[in-house]
Amino acid sequence: MFKSQYQRQRCSYPLNKFDSIFIVIRSEFLLEKFILPLTDGVNSSPFFKKLKEWRQIIALKRKDLDSLQKEKLKAILTFASEKSEFYRLQNIPVRTNPYEWLASFPVLHKRTFRDNLEYFLTVPLDKRVTAITSSGSSGPPSKVFFNKNELASNRALQVLWWEWAGYKFGNSILQTGVNMNRSKEKKIKDYLLNTRYINAMSHSEEEILKELNHLEKNPRDHFVAYASSLYLFAKVALEKEITGIRFKSVISLGEKLLPNFKEAIEKAFSCQVFDTYGASEGFLIASQCKEGKYHIMTPHLVLELLDENGKEVKPGEIGRVVLTGLDNFTTPMIRYEVGDLAVKGKPGTCSCGLELPVLHEIIGRLTEFLYTPSGKFITVQTVVRVLKHFPEIEQFKVIQMDSDLFKLVYISPKNQLDVRENGVREMFEEVFGEPLRFEFEKVKVLPKAKTGKFQLIENQYKPN
Repeated sequence: MFKSQYQRQRCSYPLNKFDSIFIVIRSEFLLEKFILPLTDGVNSSPFFKKLKEWRQIIALKRKDLDSLQKEKLKAILTFASEKSEFYRLQNIPVRTNPYEWLASFPVLHKRTFRDNLEYFLTVPLDKRVTAITSSGSSGPPSKVFFNKNELASNRALQVLWWEWAGYKFGNSILQTGVNMNRSKEKKIKDYLLNTRYINAMSHSEEEILKELNHLEKNPRDHFVAYASSLYLFAKVALEKEITGIRFKSVISLGEKLLPNFKEAIEKAFSCQVFDTYGASEGFLIASQCKEGKYHIMTPHLVLELLDENGKEVKPGEIGRVVLTGLDNFTTPMIRYEVGDLAVKGKPGTCSCGLELPVLHEIIGRLTEFLYTPSGKFITVQTVVRVLKHFPEIEQFKVIQMDSDLFKLVYISPKNQLDVRENGVREMFEEVFGEPLRFEFEKVKVLPKAKTGKFQLIENQYKPN
């Protein structure tokens, strides 16, 4: 069989003294014992301290995990009722049982939160808090604010999930990123954690082949990226018969990991894929262990799966995902509906050793790809990132009509002007580096898919 020119054996190179020094600096022992604690002190960040705390927490027995969640739930409900004007105005009677108290709070919808953000905040907006903007993948984006401790805790929890996938400090990482203009602090972090960033905004076959060729010569231990990006890399590797790339693990985030995505990625890179499930409002909901089970981070949040009547569903049934954060006191979010559906797991133990409860399945929209005339892939994440720059677009759907023709169907907020059509087209052309045509249609309602999600992109173009 004909072999692709990109199918090569890995190359190895002799190490010079500087390479050897770098390897020592980025060793697990030095990072854990000296360098990370030191950088925490320099940056006034408790990241590594929080990571050690999370490692201890997830090792607890189930009854201790339940007690911790109950204690933290009572604390956040008490704090929100006293310090957050939105919840104070709800005037909800205190209950002895925090779960009964939680059930008396109304379900919080995204629009309500977005339109009343200033009433949720418990601190003044200054340099001590950081705004995180949601992806907008299930509606218009929302801002959520965190203080330095809260951000550090979330980042530590994310690294903990990576450790479930076999990651250790000192391992090398390939990660897709949206903002390639890395700050000085992030560049230092990238160096210490041996992370190589590549652009997640656009993936042409040529760009993917170039990166795959680089990986054959410069292997990485772990690949962390959106599910669609991982699939595109695997798809090209399989089509071009590139077999020399291996990872210790692949970590999927940001999108639903479809079964065909998982199969292709594991076949292409000869390793297990670990899927993570979170919401960009700052909720780290669940992550897969080595047995493939989605363990719910109950010390970090309360997850409710509700039916159409607002009642908790039974194991094996599908429910609306409603979350209460236990760690963000800057912007308390109680019974926040993220717009997802999931299947409730059955009680039991997992052979991985974790005693955190499990989520049976995450239901999400089917992911499609659009294509530019030159063959570059347009993913849903790219569309979301571009359209976030246009506040006159509240909800949208992008449909590919022809090889270079796209239709943007959108809803505008009340009293908002029509979309800046030339601006949308120009930004897409800037991202992909080629001319594209756009049609625009303003509507009052966008239809939802059966999952309850908006299908944000759809490809109707069928080339001959």
